Amino acid sequence: MLELGASFKKAREGRNLSIEEIAAVTRISSRFLLAIENEQFDLLPGGVFNRGFIRTFADRVGLDPDEAVRNYERLSMPADVESRPDPQQGRTQKESTKPSVYYFAIAGLAVAVIAFYIVAHQRSLPVQPASAAIPEIVSPAPPVTPSELSPEIPPVSVASTEAPVVASSIPRAATPQTKIGPAPNSQIIKTDAPVVVEMEFQENSWFKLTADGAPVVNGEILSRGASRRYTANESINLSIGNAAGVTLRVNGEQVSSLGRNGQVRMLNITPNTSAASLGE
Repeated sequence: MLELGASFKKAREGRNLSIEEIAAVTRISSRFLLAIENEQFDLLPGGVFNRGFIRTFADRVGLDPDEAVRNYERLSMPADVESRPDPQQGRTQKESTKPSVYYFAIAGLAVAVIAFYIVAHQRSLPVQPASAAIPEIVSPAPPVTPSELSPEIPPVSVASTEAPVVASSIPRAATPQTKIGPAPNSQIIKTDAPVVVEMEFQENSWFKLTADGAPVVNGEILSRGASRRYTANESINLSIGNAAGVTLRVNGEQVSSLGRNGQVRMLNITPNTSAASLGE
């Protein structure tokens, strides 16, 4: 038992620091700090974020950050091994499906044999010659003359009921003009937005971003050489897992330094936020 959580709690109490004080300085939620002391690592976000929390927490209470991260990895390793699927169990499930496949194959073969027998039997039956059909001759009805019509119903002239049709008098329907607009899925980047955030990744780093209260990136790890640009009207909330590995520009001004390697930064950026206020 490495007792990682007990060492964090002992070091914190030795410096007379509370969880709330450390949370205010490191900007790490007190819920995550308590989870580290209680070794409840399943309550943490996971991945690079967990290592950043432990490194920052250890540096604040006077522990060796590298040693704390190594102890965390030893503790979390058994959980990763247990979560892997058992290949023997998968093989047993595949073998259990083989009998059902055989049953379907036998049933299909039986249906094919029955169908072949029915077709062969129908072909062996004698064909009855059809009697020649005698066409029925229908005499056309004699034409009706106007004199044979009833006097109460005067003959109607068909020509008189037809109205002359003039091709030029029929108005043509106007062809609608098609308006070309932006594609429905196209993204329009506002160049005059009040809040503009630009990031260049010098090292691998995890980040999360919310613009105007709406989540944009729930959690993504970008490698060295990548860059991102985001805009908002009111505010951008940005979390970075490796402060030293990211170059940040806010509203066109570059932040001098976000922090140390592996340090976690949580930033709230508004139109009034300056780059100097975010540097360390």
